[in-house]
Amino acid sequence: MKNQRGMTLFELVFVLLLASIALVATTTYTLPWIARERSRSAVYDVQSYLQLTRIEAVSRNRECRFVVDTDSRILKVYDSNATSSTGDDRLLYETTLPSQVQFARPDSGAAVTLSQIGSSSQYETVFSSDGIVTEGTGEVAVFGGNEYNRVLVYAAGGVTVDRWSGSNWQNEGRQVTSSANYGGDVVDTGGIEGGGGGDGYFYENY
Repeated sequence: MKNQRGMTLFELVFVLLLASIALVATTTYTLPWIARERSRSAVYDVQSYLQLTRIEAVSRNRECRFVVDTDSRILKVYDSNATSSTGDDRLLYETTLPSQVQFARPDSGAAVTLSQIGSSSQYETVFSSDGIVTEGTGEVAVFGGNEYNRVLVYAAGGVTVDRWSGSNWQNEGRQVTSSANYGGDVVDTGGIEGGGGGDGYFYENY
């Protein structure tokens, strides 16, 4: 019967070392990737809830409100019930963004510039029955992993989704979106001005 040779201590340590290096490398790559995907998912949740609020306002023929709470990271859609008071508003939809996602931006300014509700951590956008924003144009910027994303809300009811390239905000079409005014222009990186975001019905995903 032939002798069976086992692993030496050196070989065992070497294998464990290689496994540890592979685990660290995988974790180093995977965790930021997961955080980036959560950031993208979060910004699309914001976009979807804004669009959903607009659709509900038009279909119900009365004002509906989109509300984001930056402390709890909760998004809500309310039916105004055709009254001026918010006390009788009816909650239609609600979701919570992942805890790994923060409301933050890489450049100057506030991460959320929708209409603030009093002095609370809640901000809102109000859509009228014809889908126009009557209150709360602005933006919502989120950060996850090493990636910043934002949603812009325009006065005519449209939204755009942008990603921070490291020096400016860009959508997938490689257009630089002006946030100077939210009826604003979308300027192509080649220097040609377009009206894509200005009509309020430009929806850009990446």
